[in-house]
Amino acid sequence: MRRPQKAIVWGTLALMTSIVVATSTGLRAASRSSPTAVAISDIKSVAGRWSGILYGRPGGQRGQDWVELALHEDGTYTLASARTIGVLNGSGSLRLADGRLIAEGENARVTMTRYQRGSKQFLRVEGTMASGQPLRADLYAAP
Repeated sequence: MRRPQKAIVWGTLALMTSIVVATSTGLRAASRSSPTAVAISDIKSVAGRWSGILYGRPGGQRGQDWVELALHEDGTYTLASARTIGVLNGSGSLRLADGRLIAEGENARVTMTRYQRGSKQFLRVEGTMASGQPLRADLYAAP
């Protein structure tokens, strides 16, 4: 192969490699971008089933439990988790304050904030148990 053709081939390969690297880096950065908080205007807008991993609950595997949360249009909720050491159930009432849902009970107080990352929405649950143990979960709409 002559020298100019070699230079063109190597230049093309270098350009293609840099495009692939730049594209994958951009996609990775977009997937890790910070979510945007979206105000909850009414409970009906988030009514439905949500599920995900709850972190911080004592007794779960490494402090993690899979939970399912049902938010009802009437402002009530039910929470369930099948755990290796027993079932975790809860229910109660929600109130809307400053675009977030608040649930307060004897065992915990949590705040639920709706977030959006790209086209996905999720509820970030953050709170504290009566014992002072922090709780956190990102819950996604369940099918």
